[in-house]
This record gives sequence, C-alpha cells and structure tokens, in this order.
Amino acid sequence: MKPVQARVRGWAIALLAIATSCAPVSIASSDQSVSSSASSSAVPSPEKTRVSQATRSTAQPRILWRGNFGRGWEQRWGVQQRGGFGPQNRQVVSERNGTHPLFLRVRYPQGSISPGTVNRYNVPLGGSQFFARLPSGPQESLRLSYAVRFSSNFNFVRGGKLPGLYGGTGNTGGSVPNGTDGFSTRFMWRQHGDGEVYAYLPTSQNYGTSIGRGNWRFRTGVWHRIEQEVTLNTPGQANGRIRVWFNGRQVLNQGGLTFRTVQDLKIDGILFSTFFGGDDPSWATPRSVHADFADFVVYSVP
Repeated sequence: MKPVQARVRGWAIALLAIATSCAPVSIASSDQSVSSSASSSAVPSPEKTRVSQATRSTAQPRILWRGNFGRGWEQRWGVQQRGGFGPQNRQVVSERNGTHPLFLRVRYPQGSISPGTVNRYNVPLGGSQFFARLPSGPQESLRLSYAVRFSSNFNFVRGGKLPGLYGGTGNTGGSVPNGTDGFSTRFMWRQHGDGEVYAYLPTSQNYGTSIGRGNWRFRTGVWHRIEQEVTLNTPGQANGRIRVWFNGRQVLNQGGLTFRTVQDLKIDGILFSTFFGGDDPSWATPRSVHADFADFVVYSVP
C-alpha cells in the first residue's frame, strides 16, 4: 500500500503545481481591459456630449436679411444709384397660387447681350442690374440664397449672368480687382444650362474666373433654389472659400481663394446682375425670354 500512497501523493503534488503555475494567466482580466477601452471610445462622456450639443446649437446660420418684392421693395433693399441699368426690363409679378406668390420678372428682348455692347451692335438692352447694400453692414462671410425660374422658352445659348455677392466697387466687365478695390461672385448659366460661379478676384486674368462649371444644371420652367456662401481670405493668405448649394444639395466647395489683400475690404451686399453675355452677338438670345427671381435671404456663416 505504501507505493500506491506514494504515487497518489505525487500525482496530487503535480496537479497542485500545474494549477498554481496557470493562475497568473487571466483571460477574464484581458477581456475586461478590451471591453473598458471599447466602451470609452464608443460612448462620449457626459461633458463631451454637452459640448457637442452646445456646438450644434450655436453653429446654425442666422437670417440677417430677407428681401421680397412688395410695395417699396427698392428702398427696403437699399438699392444704390450707381452701376445699375435696365429698370424698364424688370416687373413685379403676382402668381397667387404659385410656389412664390410675388416675384421679380426680368425680360431679355430678342437679340440682347451685354449692356456694354448695345451701341456697338445696335441691339436692345436686355436684363437688369443694381447694387443692394445690406443693412447688416460689411461682413467677413455671408450666405446668399434665392429662387430663380427660367421661362419655358428660354434658350441658354452660350451663357449669361445671375445675382451674387459683392464687396467694394463690385468689379465686373473686365475690371480685374487689385486686392484693395473690390470683388464680385455672380452666378452664371452656361450652354445647356450648366451653372458656375463667375468671380472677379485679384487672381483673375482679363475677365472673371469660372469656378465649378457644370457642377449643377438649370432647367427651364421650374423654380430652383440656389445658394452661395462666401468666406473671405485672411490678407496675405489664399484661404478664402466659396460653397454652393443647388436645390438643397451641396455642389461646390472651393477653397484656396484670394478675394483681398487688405483687411478693410469686406462683403457689402448683393449684386443683382442678369443679362445674356458675353459681349458679342454669338451670346445673344434668339427670342424674347424672361427669368423670375424670388425670396432672397442672407444668412450669417457660423
């Protein structure tokens, strides 16, 4: 019996040694550390959640100005005397059951092109233009939003201008800015209704700079909502930006832009500018057409 007892005692000692040697390896401990790490990255702390909510609540655009076309609209818009043309081509129209019951209709007579070439080619004056200085005062960044509808018989031909923002003198017509005098960011329609931003910047060559051409397309006979957001650059840096939304969808986000070289040049208001052209008859509308404009809104940029 003694040899058997000795062998049993030996086995017990061996088993105890194995159990003792395995004790430091803790799978449960390893799982706990992974679970803890995953939990901390997936679920923000209450403090972080509050900060995120506060950021979202304060980052919403704020309406600075809204322009319609009721009685006395030109005074409310702050329409300036300088740089305008074609008041005879614009008319306030009421469409009681329409998407926009009151809007501004601008006419483009057959054969009309850029107003600067009317006498040269003996063509009618088409479209209209005016500068509207906003009551909010000069701004570093703004978002302009409005609705536009082209008549069902509209032929886009080679292109034409649409309203945008401006600063300073609101350079257009081949007057390239020098960084201290002004800039403009009108929209354009191009052939087949392709859209773009047509910006006069200090970096422009001879005429305006085409930005985002073809990123969206206008159609005739329907209302479109078009928005542009302009953020000016820091003087000495090319960090300006233009963003565009078309019918609620962002279609352009262009950075690396230079609008100015001095700090006191800012966004002053709306350049309502629309006509066919281009400055030669190849841009002219082949028939008399019109475009409708409504619900202009200017927002702050968060």
